[in-house]
Amino acid sequence: MSNFNMNAVSGLFNKFLVLLTLVIFGAIFVFSWKATSQFLKVGQLNFSSNTAILVIAMGIIIYGLIIFLISSYVKKLSQKTFLIVMLSVAFLLRFIWILVVDTPIQSDFNVLYTAAVDASKGDFSFSQTPYFLSWVYQIGFTMYQALVLSIFDGGAFVLKLLNVVYGVGTVFLVYKIGTHVFNEAAGRVAGVFYALYLPSIFMTSVLTNQYIAIILFYAGFYLLVKNGVDHKSSWFFIGILLSLGDIMRPLGAFILVALFCYMFLQFISSKKDRKKTVAKKFIGIVAVFYLLHYGVSFAFMTAGVTDYPLSNRNPMWKFVLGFNYETVGQYSTEDSNFMTQYTLGKERTEAEKELIKERLEDKDAVIDLMWNKSEKMWGDLDASIKWSVGYQGQSFIHNIFYVGERIMYMTIAIGSILGLLYSLIRKSNMNQSLFLLLVIGYVCIHFLIEIQTRYRFFIIPSFIIIGSYGFSLFVESKKAKSQKEKSSPPQEVAKNV
Repeated sequence: MSNFNMNAVSGLFNKFLVLLTLVIFGAIFVFSWKATSQFLKVGQLNFSSNTAILVIAMGIIIYGLIIFLISSYVKKLSQKTFLIVMLSVAFLLRFIWILVVDTPIQSDFNVLYTAAVDASKGDFSFSQTPYFLSWVYQIGFTMYQALVLSIFDGGAFVLKLLNVVYGVGTVFLVYKIGTHVFNEAAGRVAGVFYALYLPSIFMTSVLTNQYIAIILFYAGFYLLVKNGVDHKSSWFFIGILLSLGDIMRPLGAFILVALFCYMFLQFISSKKDRKKTVAKKFIGIVAVFYLLHYGVSFAFMTAGVTDYPLSNRNPMWKFVLGFNYETVGQYSTEDSNFMTQYTLGKERTEAEKELIKERLEDKDAVIDLMWNKSEKMWGDLDASIKWSVGYQGQSFIHNIFYVGERIMYMTIAIGSILGLLYSLIRKSNMNQSLFLLLVIGYVCIHFLIEIQTRYRFFIIPSFIIIGSYGFSLFVESKKAKSQKEKSSPPQEVAKNV
């Protein structure tokens, strides 16, 4: 098949990705509207249906206008001034949050932090507890925290302060990626969006592994879209960044699949002499990824931290939860109690496979479950408020935060829909396809595994990068109109005769 035909196939497939992502964002908007409307009508708020609709619509319009006005203003600033202002605002919001909010260390975060405290003192006995014996991959993040605690005398606050740094760094990366994928206007919209996005501020005070993992993953994505697949050495650093991100939070397998699809698009649309380069770069990324991953595992095992490689020794557990009808794919204490009666390893894995098989027998119920999971995962209220402020009830400010986050989220969805609609009628943007693949893949994964709204955190920067393009179209059209008016010759004023 000729290179021309291969380019056509690549372009057609990219259009398919755009269309599929458009459907996803359409569903996200509908799910979010439904959940927000329901929230406004119950509990302390007790709005009527019409009032709820009005509040949501006005909220989206107002927030959209705010983003448009901010983007129009910052477009006039020099790049240096814009970065200073944006990153300063992002830092102050996050730094003030960790100073003001005393977030309780709870659930898995408490297990990881307690283990890190012990590890910082040279005590690795935590690795023999059921939690770490099952999910050995958590030791990577635990040892990172232990390293920080052993160097700095500040306890949990130092870890939160580093979250601030990672959060601000991610704001910068979102801006740079948006700029390289689309244009400067889109990059600035994306940076402003992420700097102000509430969960990216609220979760700063939570000792989660997501902050450090996200900045590592998106730094890898940035190198890829900035330098392309032909760069002499980028593949090496991309492999390192993605591997370190995976050691912090195990999303590497999913990311490598998305990367493979992206590189394959590059491969089929390339000339013959370039195909070999693309293939070599991808193989190099994968090789560096696994060499570093296994190297760190070997180092931990040699040092006596753990007896096992960084891996998931209970791989079917997330699928057990994901196919639980009663909890709509969320955590189940009943499932946990049932599974712990089996010995970790082959016996438990076989029991979990049998339970999954049983739950998959009713095909109609499975379809209903997938729909309900999607509604909850992508439309429900964000849990970042509860994780950061704690589960001590709902106040008026809690409700404002919940609704405010949903308004921001739906505004991002609208920007994405507008940008994707425009992408359908223009030339394919190959760099955009990387983030389309990430979104599609991440949505598909959560059809199968456990869901929690805090798991959305990883993909939100991709949402914002895609959504920024839709808003940048308005900013750019305003600029073009203004330039046209300036360039138009002045009209002669008619004289009285």
